[in-house]
Amino acid sequence: MSQKEIDFIPHTPAVLKQIFERRGIAPNKRFGQNFLIDQNILVSIPDIATLKEDDVIMEIGTGTGGLTRLLASRSRHVFTIEVDKKLFELSSDILKLYKNITLINADILKTKHELNPDILSLIHNWIREHSQAQIKVVSNLPYNISTPVIINLLEGDLPISFMVLMLQKEITERMKAIPGTREYGILSVITQLFSEVEVVKTLSPDVFWPRPAVHSALVKVVIHKEKYAGRVTDYPFFGKIIYAIFTSRRKTLMNSLEKLNLPIVSREHLKVIMKEMQLDERIRGESLSVAQLIHLSEAIGKLKNPPDEISNRIKLGKISDVFDQHFIE
Repeated sequence: MSQKEIDFIPHTPAVLKQIFERRGIAPNKRFGQNFLIDQNILVSIPDIATLKEDDVIMEIGTGTGGLTRLLASRSRHVFTIEVDKKLFELSSDILKLYKNITLINADILKTKHELNPDILSLIHNWIREHSQAQIKVVSNLPYNISTPVIINLLEGDLPISFMVLMLQKEITERMKAIPGTREYGILSVITQLFSEVEVVKTLSPDVFWPRPAVHSALVKVVIHKEKYAGRVTDYPFFGKIIYAIFTSRRKTLMNSLEKLNLPIVSREHLKVIMKEMQLDERIRGESLSVAQLIHLSEAIGKLKNPPDEISNRIKLGKISDVFDQHFIE
């Protein structure tokens, strides 16, 4: 592919189809491939991400490199990850003159519960060697992996300060959902535990090719891990609490908590805790705010653990470790 062709590439269906036919590429539903073809939205994304020349970016889903080029022109370095071998080869060709892009042909997820450790190690090493304090995530995130990727990014140890994501509208509604609504669930709790979310723009299916069956949205996610960190002394146990609650939505909070099967925490213990929190015994767990869920987890945790085990201790395991695969999707 000539440099003239590379410089041209507007992301229109006609041009993409032509390039794909030449390369023997077809959009892969298994990888959730829907390419952004609205140039105005595309060029607005670096501005929404408030990119600066010293920023380091992680992009998940390189695609044809259209967004990647814009990110690279406005930042210090871009790590871009593409699982599709043919798209990786195409984007490598398109991006070959950029010296500040690291292209990675790999799956961002090792499992539904874990990000690819090789990718994390590569980025961590670069950050350490180049004295980079924080990174940003900017991505047209493949919809079929969006929930586990978001959860793992928020729970992980990459120094992420900010994310701009294109997501299925339903996912953004779940991220911002309030207690007691149908959309409020595990993704809502984890997102709100670690960050603040703002929906920037709703996107019609017409701005993508192939055209998806759903609406999408652009969101800004500002990471504030310190917001609740000091208040959660046993993070994996907090995960078990919310898992028990949100996998039994029609049950009362009391009945949901009994699924934990904690032998030293009786129903009477739970009644005392709920009374102290001024909660009706008939309340359902999905009505509790993030702050209330933390309070509940800490109160039960003090009953199941000796005081010397929980004092001044933060166990930052991963909530996603307690999810079954079906529930995290």
